[in-house]
Amino acid sequence: MNLEQNKNKIMPENKWSRRDFLKLTGAAACAAVMPACAHRMETTEAEFTVMPVANDWTPHVAGAWIPKGEHADAYDVFKKTIEASTDFSWLSKSDSVLIKLSLNSGNPYPATSDPWALAFMIRLLREKGAGRIMAGDSSGVESVLWTKKDQKGSSRECCKQAGLFDVIEQNRVEAVFFEEQGYDAFMPVSPAGLHHWKEPLWVTSTINETDHIIYLARVSSHVLGDITSGMKIGVGFLREDSRKAFHQGGDSFYAMYEEINQIPAISSKLRLVVSSGRNVLATFGPDKGHVTAPDLGLIISSEDLFAHEILAYAWLLYNREFETDFFDVGITGRLTKRRSFINKGFVWVTWEDSDFNQTPAIPLFIPGNIYAHPSMMNFMKRKGGRPANIDWEQVNAPAGCEKMADYINGKIATTS
Repeated sequence: MNLEQNKNKIMPENKWSRRDFLKLTGAAACAAVMPACAHRMETTEAEFTVMPVANDWTPHVAGAWIPKGEHADAYDVFKKTIEASTDFSWLSKSDSVLIKLSLNSGNPYPATSDPWALAFMIRLLREKGAGRIMAGDSSGVESVLWTKKDQKGSSRECCKQAGLFDVIEQNRVEAVFFEEQGYDAFMPVSPAGLHHWKEPLWVTSTINETDHIIYLARVSSHVLGDITSGMKIGVGFLREDSRKAFHQGGDSFYAMYEEINQIPAISSKLRLVVSSGRNVLATFGPDKGHVTAPDLGLIISSEDLFAHEILAYAWLLYNREFETDFFDVGITGRLTKRRSFINKGFVWVTWEDSDFNQTPAIPLFIPGNIYAHPSMMNFMKRKGGRPANIDWEQVNAPAGCEKMADYINGKIATTS
């Protein structure tokens, strides 16, 4: 019996779902019997501290505190936040805008974009004179997996389940779901400059149909990357074969998702990155985990992807530290140390042509100094250094925000 026959005999059918695999992994982690499979990052906080300062780079980010519940002035606060982050000089009358959603699954916010924020963003764009407005994404391969011949799942259905499609329809916006264009409607491109992708990335041609792109992200933990917000949202542009290459990136995993945003057809049109942190998926992620609902949520908006990500990461860590119980944090801590095992299984289950051990290990980053996160380091190296400062503008200061603001300021300080 040859090796291929033997493999087929042992695993005649590969029918695990990602959910089944993660349940198994979680149980093993809880029992603390599974060895850690991720190697520690070579990148350290010390590398950040010796990084030169890019003195001409002081990115600005705006944030507003949003009380829990419904409030009559919510749109006014949202609008003020966006206007504090951009003057909309890039938007001419009747320009087209693509609102890139975070639609990894059909799970509701904060596992996906906030319908509340989507409705307000559409309203604001119309007030500013936008013409054609599109909103959409292509969901993660657990929910939607397509090849040239077959397709499983539907981003349109995920959008409906997440409560976003109703907002799109009610506001007369064009829904776009990239896989619906067909497998050959994707185009091969590469990030600008030096990058870690071994082959061209296949991205949706929808980016050629719009004048401007806005990322409408969420603030969430991610079991593989620790955070998913503005930088990782670009994965949704990829065709499934490029997503497979990304998950098999090994040491380059973090850099590869950051570099998607450096594709010229994307970076030249990306005008704004907005996250609704009214609720936060503080543990595990990207689809499930402990959801926090602080008395004051945080809306984050910036023209600078890096500044947005830094503030979102600080807000994630605040919610993980102060709004999440000890048990949930402990379980997540054990799971994240096994991210390579989880990723290997995910690739094997999703793309059945992959042997479990063909997928390289993902380095383990444990958050301390958030600037030392490898996606941040990759961005800063391209910029030639760390920012001189992060200019965080709080557009309001309601009672009770002081502790949260102090925590965030401590995390985003570039001198730490």
